[in-house]
Amino acid sequence: MDESDVTRELRQEMETRIRLQPDYAQRVGNFGFLELEESWGDEATIINTARVSTTNRRVEKLEDFTDKERHLLYHLLSHNHGTPFESVHFRWRIIAPIFVFRQWMRHRIGTFNEFSQRYRKPLSAFYIPDTEARSVDGFELLTEEQMKRYQQIIEQTHAFYRETYDEVCGRLEEAESSGEIKAGQSGRNPYRGRARELLRNVMPVATYSDVYWTVNFRSLMNFFNLRRKPDAQYEIRMFADAGYEMFKRRLPLLGETMDRVLKERGGA
Repeated sequence: MDESDVTRELRQEMETRIRLQPDYAQRVGNFGFLELEESWGDEATIINTARVSTTNRRVEKLEDFTDKERHLLYHLLSHNHGTPFESVHFRWRIIAPIFVFRQWMRHRIGTFNEFSQRYRKPLSAFYIPDTEARSVDGFELLTEEQMKRYQQIIEQTHAFYRETYDEVCGRLEEAESSGEIKAGQSGRNPYRGRARELLRNVMPVATYSDVYWTVNFRSLMNFFNLRRKPDAQYEIRMFADAGYEMFKRRLPLLGETMDRVLKERGGA
């Protein structure tokens, strides 16, 4: 299926971001993408936040840490002193199938800003599971022939959207020319907008969407713990594993401390 303009532009943007941030941006799946675009705060932020109730002594950066600060960081996390860890935040750019976001958005302690099919036509890209994704213990659940039909059905749905939307826009142009409806409305055109709202209903959950996710470390740790487990759904686990590696590059001591605590709890 031919790529739409918005899909082509997004593919080019992903390539650019990977070139600019090779340690913090990568592709996931056939069209997916994850980038740790920005973060605020670090291990010193957590220590200073925790100490505010008892002392004015601060540490400015990780290089200033002694064994005392390292132990305090572990103590706070292992004993569920959670609020200091909410002072460190991360913003992620995620391009994933809609069904993955339905799982992701169950992690409610965070904010999501998503690509809107009310205002834009959908991405023409959709998720195609590879052999590993469609196999369990080496047994291939969907055959190559079944995967061909899978792709054909989704391509037909996307084609229906494109063709029907073009037909609607053609009728609207005729109605505007004849004076049946008002032409040249500023801002969002209510006719075309309503057409997009209706037609998005047929879009399959395999269609890719584009989301910004802003989350604090306490919630991010919970995400990693749940979504990196072996029994987590394959697709979201691929994103969680990729994000975990980026996070540990950004804040290695916090990552090491998180790993220790989760292991002691029997987690990921």
